[in-house]
Amino acid sequence: MSNKPKNLLWYIALGIVCIFVLFPIYLILIVAISPPSDIFRPNPALIPSSITLSRFYIVLYQYNFARHLYISLEAAFMVSGICMGLGIPAAYTISRMPKKASYLVIIFLFITQMIPEIQIGVPIARTIIGLGLEDTALGVAIAQSSIALPMITYILVGAFRSVPTRLSESARIDGATKLEAFLKVDLPLSLTGIYVGVILAWLFSWDEFVLASIISPLNETVPVLIYANITRGIGGIPAADAFSIILMVPVIALVLILQKYLRSNIMAGALK
Repeated sequence: MSNKPKNLLWYIALGIVCIFVLFPIYLILIVAISPPSDIFRPNPALIPSSITLSRFYIVLYQYNFARHLYISLEAAFMVSGICMGLGIPAAYTISRMPKKASYLVIIFLFITQMIPEIQIGVPIARTIIGLGLEDTALGVAIAQSSIALPMITYILVGAFRSVPTRLSESARIDGATKLEAFLKVDLPLSLTGIYVGVILAWLFSWDEFVLASIISPLNETVPVLIYANITRGIGGIPAADAFSIILMVPVIALVLILQKYLRSNIMAGALK
């Protein structure tokens, strides 16, 4: 098979995947901007007969959306900071351990992932309340970090393992201390994995619902606010879809800012 038909097949496959991923987002957008006559009928149209922005007005002005957005953003950035602050040194240590020992440590890290979030949410919430951090972004961030940290640490372990140990050993031979070798060799060459960890930790907090609803029921994050709107709020599901569209904007912005750092060939120069 020549390259041209082969490339065409890849483009077709990519197009199918894009349609599969983007179609739900398109439906959310259509519900958010369509008039009620287009939505609440037996066979809703995929193209709206007219466009209304009233749901976005409801979201932005009647729900005090800016306050809830600030809480979600604050918690998400704190989760990323906590996960990086604790995950980077832990992952580096695990990556330099013997394989059998590191495997056991990683299995231990994932014990919390085997338990449904709602079951561990109550004792975590009790601890947060005991610290006086209920209804605060910090309390939400600490609780969410306890769930996100194992997965983020595992990702960072893979990032540090991709850096050959001979590079830091060469730095040590040239007179660098362990800390200097880590800061000047291992850390820069692991930045791709670290950026991935930052994005995933941020996204986990941004979308998380269970812990946020238990720990901060009054100062709601945006996912909790969306749930409240669907069940008993103004505007119903169409307004909730308007919430969802706005909720996507910071995610897209974060990915666009960091995507230039997510290069698979970032170590190419170091390994030559």
